[in-house]
Amino acid sequence: MLRREGYLFLASLVPIFTRCWSDPRIYAASTLQPRPVIISTDPGIDDSIALLFVAASPELELRAVCINFGSLQNTSQLAQNALAVLALAGKDTVPVYVGAAEPLAAPFRDLGGALFHGRDGLNGVRLPTPSRGVDTSRTAAEAIVDACRHWDPKPVILSFAPLTNIALALALEPQLPALCPDLFLMGGTVTAAGNVSPLAEANFANDAEAAAKVLRAGFNARIAGLDVTYATWLDDAYLESFRDIPNQAGPFIWNITRSYVQAYREIGGFDGGMPLHDPSAVLMLLHPTAYSFHRWAADIDTAAFPSATRGLVIADRRGGPLSPAPPANATVHFAMTVDVDAVRDLLLRRIATLP
Repeated sequence: MLRREGYLFLASLVPIFTRCWSDPRIYAASTLQPRPVIISTDPGIDDSIALLFVAASPELELRAVCINFGSLQNTSQLAQNALAVLALAGKDTVPVYVGAAEPLAAPFRDLGGALFHGRDGLNGVRLPTPSRGVDTSRTAAEAIVDACRHWDPKPVILSFAPLTNIALALALEPQLPALCPDLFLMGGTVTAAGNVSPLAEANFANDAEAAAKVLRAGFNARIAGLDVTYATWLDDAYLESFRDIPNQAGPFIWNITRSYVQAYREIGGFDGGMPLHDPSAVLMLLHPTAYSFHRWAADIDTAAFPSATRGLVIADRRGGPLSPAPPANATVHFAMTVDVDAVRDLLLRRIATLP
């Protein structure tokens, strides 16, 4: 039986749901065919929230999940996290493929993932043991290539991890950007401070060579970097709203974010709350008008560790006659501002629809 608080919470969402489905800025699930999605992820705290968000969005058809190192190097553990989160969301038929366990050209380095996500990626929060295993018929890179060659309609690629899986898929199929042009990812920073060095963000720094290859490849890429993910701050009062949702997903989000918030307080020096990193890639897809985008010619610095510039986004923002026009394949759009209230509302009400 639902608690009284649960009824009150659902009642409070009625005007929000009405606004959602009447708002033409939000992808209209009632009139459009769901868009197939394939995800590359390293399921830690924010990745798990992003997976639940995709699963809760009727505009999207989650067809495959590909595991990439990142928050941990242990891809077996990350795969178990993905399987468990998918089961929680009622998506336990979505295949999970294991992919890259190390960067393209450098040894794996823990850039602090365990400090924020714990040794198991979920900071010790237990979910039921998955009743199935990963799909071993192909690697993650092969799964991405197969999806882009054969799915109809073509999928959107979402990435919440280092871009190694996608770079490996490019090596298998150089025409990948033509087959699957739409890539939405979380990574990098243009104007905000880095989070693993003064200048670089974790996903890009974890495999700078892969990030450079993917940005140069010609995808129609939209990037949510630290410029917007730190701006989308989830304060403690907002996070408490998940605790009161009368389903399994909301309290799970509350539980996994407890130590995550604590890490941001102790390590980052923040006074409560957390940034919204990986789910921002999904939000760009679902609610693009909540963001402002700038298209710039861009590259990634691949200096070796311990250089503070490894993973740095080199975006030419000068404009005018001294700044070259972006080359034909530089179709990178960086999210630079965000309507925080709009995206926070959308995330909360979608999670409330899960079983």
